[in-house]
Amino acid sequence: MRNILQTRMRLSSLALVFGALCVFPSLSIASDHDESPLVKLDASVDLTDLYIFDSGHNETTAIIAWGGFNDSRPQPDAEAIYNANVLYTLNIDNNEDNVLDFQVRWRFAQNAQGGWGVQVENLPGSTGTISGPVETILSGGAGTRVWSGHADEPFFFDVQGYLDTLATGTLSIRNDRSILSGLNVTALAMEINTAAMRSGTSPLRFWISSARK
Repeated sequence: MRNILQTRMRLSSLALVFGALCVFPSLSIASDHDESPLVKLDASVDLTDLYIFDSGHNETTAIIAWGGFNDSRPQPDAEAIYNANVLYTLNIDNNEDNVLDFQVRWRFAQNAQGGWGVQVENLPGSTGTISGPVETILSGGAGTRVWSGHADEPFFFDVQGYLDTLATGTLSIRNDRSILSGLNVTALAMEINTAAMRSGTSPLRFWISSARK
């Protein structure tokens, strides 16, 4: 996460979309930006993106975003979307048996002064629970780190280019035209010790969930 976990996180735009299951080691992306009206009204549980990639040095990076279409406010003036009543989970299957082997859980809470903090449990390779203020890089030891905060919308989709491509048969996608340009998400990025979650040479499978109390 050398170029990802920063005071204000900038995520590079990606244009690929496929199912909710992400398989490592190749870069995999899952995105789900459009939901039913009631789900979109509850922005804190409206998960939009999961990015998983090998960041080298025995580290796997996971980036999870939520909020999506709900948040068009400019940074840094606006607050991220935190909710103390929501539990987020990164689910990991490390041996292709479709049974959970790790569940990395995190939640948010406010202190007496109104500042938000994050707590992350069960991060493979960490020496214990990781907690601290948002918008801050938090170390869990053994090559594990966590950051959460307000971020640029990472997903890219040129709707006009897509429609023109379908109509003409000529690739017309432009990298300077995205329906999500100017939007923001709330995100959590974590650096995981790859060896700590592996089981032999089996591919790693990831999916995410959110739940309200």
